[in-house]
Amino acid sequence: MISVLDVAAYILKKKEKISAWKLQKLVYYCQAWSLVWDEEPMFEEEIHAWINGPVSPDLYEKH
Repeated sequence: MISVLDVAAYILKKKEKISAWKLQKLVYYCQAWSLVWDEEPMFEEEIHAWINGPVSPDLYEKH
């Protein structure tokens, strides 16, 4: 299984300039669509509900 950091790296490779919050939201959408289409998570890391939107703490620490 891939990690949240792998998903973020792929997104950053496609679009180099992106804010941290936008990256967090795109990763969240990737996870959500994976759950809808494949009925399984794309990555195992948790996503938390913060005031500004969904956040993966692991990604937040690294980015």
